[in-house]
Amino acid sequence: MKGMRKRITTRGANGVVSAAIVCFFLAHGLLGSLQGFFAVPSPATWIVWAGMVLVGIHVVLCIATSFEQLTDTVRPPSVQKKRHLALKWATGIALAAVVGVHIGRIRTLGPIAALHSAEGAAWTIALAALLASHIWTGSKSLLKDLGIDRSWRNAVRAGACAFAAVFSLFALAHVLG
Repeated sequence: MKGMRKRITTRGANGVVSAAIVCFFLAHGLLGSLQGFFAVPSPATWIVWAGMVLVGIHVVLCIATSFEQLTDTVRPPSVQKKRHLALKWATGIALAAVVGVHIGRIRTLGPIAALHSAEGAAWTIALAALLASHIWTGSKSLLKDLGIDRSWRNAVRAGACAFAAVFSLFALAHVLG
């Protein structure tokens, strides 16, 4: 019908939230990487917590979309899709665990002490690698949820790996420099 809007699905909403989280993490990582090399204004704490609220919404929407997929009687998921879903959850849970350590270290040691040490660099590199892994694993779904042609999947994957490499190099530079 003419003039009717397309209904926003759970997957579509999750795609928008996921894209916002990716942008948040990239901006947060960039500002954190530049801290110490340049005068970077300290971001307001509420921005970080807003990012964490987005992550919480993402988890809730992932539970909903996973349930929808696993209980779909019209198009039941194949064994391959179930494995892929399990891999997305595994990379997400691992990422959440390292984010928890990251937050805990910053809250107890302070940002400079927590990040400008060999241990801090190792945690930052792990965080960057897990974020890239999670984006890599979910890139096809993310693009589909956003209505973007899936031919962009390799570009999204390459971008995630490139940012992870840059953040890792900055983490090492903080320790060595």
